Amino acid sequence: MKLAITMKSAITILAVCGSMTVLAQNTDIDVNMNMGGMGIDMNVNMNETYTETQTTTTTTTTSAGGGETAPNHYVMPGYNGKIGCPWPMSENQFSDALRSVSSKSFDDEKATVAKQITGSNCLTVEQAKRMMMEISFDSAKLEYAKFAYDKTYDIGNYYKLNDAFDFSSSVDELNDYINGK
Repeated sequence: MKLAITMKSAITILAVCGSMTVLAQNTDIDVNMNMGGMGIDMNVNMNETYTETQTTTTTTTTSAGGGETAPNHYVMPGYNGKIGCPWPMSENQFSDALRSVSSKSFDDEKATVAKQITGSNCLTVEQAKRMMMEISFDSAKLEYAKFAYDKTYDIGNYYKLNDAFDFSSSVDELNDYINGK
């Protein structure tokens, strides 16, 4: 008796697309049998197809090591309120600016220079108050306080400007202005 078995197996990668791989496997089996002169030949053919799909998901996390992200605005110790502008003038810059306002003789000149400085800078409430104290008349102080509101870092502290006014009506008008924004 003679028995011959042949088995062929082929694995083919059909596609590799980004993160997906598709595999196909074909298996052919041939069986031949010859029984001692009886003349029996038998062939068995079997074809089998196997397909496998594999999907891989990769997640990558990148972080800068060892440091914190710098804030996009000044952080005033102890202040957590609303922010009007991001970076107030340094004390040295402000001292120079205040000297420029102080050097003017008349109230209208002082108010004009104060607005000019404030218009191109950011101040803290304390700096805005010191600027207001250089101006004599409440009407000019009020006009400056309204102008400086959007150019002030810690606008949650804006109530501290109330002490710079001589009349409560100026405080009321400033509050109306702020509440109307």
